Amino acid sequence: MKANCAVTKGFSLVEVVLALGIVSFCLLSVVGLLPVGLAAVKNGNDESAASNALTQVASAIRNAKSTNGIYSASGPFSGIAWTLNGSTNVFPVTLALSGQPTGNQIRMNAHVEIIAPADNTSIGRAKISVAWPASAVWSDGKWVKAEGSVSSGMIFLPQ
Repeated sequence: MKANCAVTKGFSLVEVVLALGIVSFCLLSVVGLLPVGLAAVKNGNDESAASNALTQVASAIRNAKSTNGIYSASGPFSGIAWTLNGSTNVFPVTLALSGQPTGNQIRMNAHVEIIAPADNTSIGRAKISVAWPASAVWSDGKWVKAEGSVSSGMIFLPQ
């Protein structure tokens, strides 16, 4: 008596090993791209925080009030001050910024240069530049040790 054996078709060991090799190669390629993607996200977050800080510094300059003829920015940017003198003197200020309203860890630095207006009816000019990380240093008109920076010029009227 012969036994009837049902033969099922399947994958051979060579086919399984080849498939595992291809899948492993693809997964390693994707995992290798993770650091690049994470670095791009971090850089985007830093640039966004620096742009927000730049906007806040510009707003503080626009809203500065005069006390005894000295204009001072308000809030965390009280280090920015100038007088109406009509000269082309530049008043540079370097500020340490957290990048978050409630944060106290220094994440970036700002450099502000103001050309003061001559009087209450003329315009003033300012150049604001924000760089990250906190180790960035303003030297000879540019940032040193900076991973990135954003800059803007502005004009303003004294209040």
